[in-house]
Amino acid sequence: MGGGSRAQDTGAAPARGRPRDATRDAALRDAALEVLAEVGYRALTMDAVAAQARAGKATIYRRWESKLELVIDTCTQLARRNIPQPDHGSMESDLREFLSAFAEFLSGPVGKGAQALVGELPHEPELAAAFRDSFLLPQRDVLRSIIDRGVERGETSEHAPVDTVVELAGAALIHRLMLTGEPLDQPFVDRLLREALLPLLQRNP
Repeated sequence: MGGGSRAQDTGAAPARGRPRDATRDAALRDAALEVLAEVGYRALTMDAVAAQARAGKATIYRRWESKLELVIDTCTQLARRNIPQPDHGSMESDLREFLSAFAEFLSGPVGKGAQALVGELPHEPELAAAFRDSFLLPQRDVLRSIIDRGVERGETSEHAPVDTVVELAGAALIHRLMLTGEPLDQPFVDRLLREALLPLLQRNP
């Protein structure tokens, strides 16, 4: 990742001190997400996360060297645990599963944190670069791989506007999350697929 450390690349902090407790890591990430949703990235401090988690600040610094590492690792690990990489032999089915899981993910506790975080990106170049590399680009790559497999199976044209479909899918979810406040539910995902994404993918060049 540009400008990041090896801790960010691997999702793990440098090894030092006592062995890592994965359960404790999860509690600290949850606390970071709660503080992020409440006060935003710029106002987030390691002290506030420590207080929310009822932990010592040294416990956090043994795992993450900065709040940037902590926030990016939190978003990345949550996405890895909650967003699938489906490959069931059907482009439409795989798209539906991926988008449904992503919508549910954004509708949960991470959604509020994401809103606070995204609003900071224009003002925090280092955060923006890390967020794109660690969180946004991997999700984009999963979506693109689903469509690429559809092309290989002949489910859609090799001339399909893949970049447009990928951008439209993400934009539609973020628009609802951050602007309209309407639910990111299954009917919305189904309508997005039926009325926008699949027609674009299946149209003749």
